[in-house]
Amino acid sequence: MGFKLKPPYIDEEMNTPVYRVDEEDGINGRANKNGTITLNNKLKPNEEENTISHEMTHVKQFKDFNQSEGKKGLDYSDDHISWNGKNYKRKNGKIFYEGKWRPEGWPKFPWEEEAYNNETPIT
Repeated sequence: MGFKLKPPYIDEEMNTPVYRVDEEDGINGRANKNGTITLNNKLKPNEEENTISHEMTHVKQFKDFNQSEGKKGLDYSDDHISWNGKNYKRKNGKIFYEGKWRPEGWPKFPWEEEAYNNETPIT
């Protein structure tokens, strides 16, 4: 009989490790399904706060997906993104959405709109 391990972000406290890494230009941060966030180590402190608030939204979206019976929330693999139970093809840094290939992070994806709306403003 198998068992399923829960990722660390299932904790109610949302204790999310943040790691600073060398990142390609144009990438401020990434939320990972294991509940961690990686930040571009070239960000200024106010940019870090903004990026963490954005990526924490995605961490919560992953948590929602894993706790939802109807798979509401966000999930991804190498070849697709799943948002609220609907799958979108993913390839070479782009996602096929509404008939067009859009770059990952495109602000009009619904999961990105939510994250942008939750950002701490840069001051």
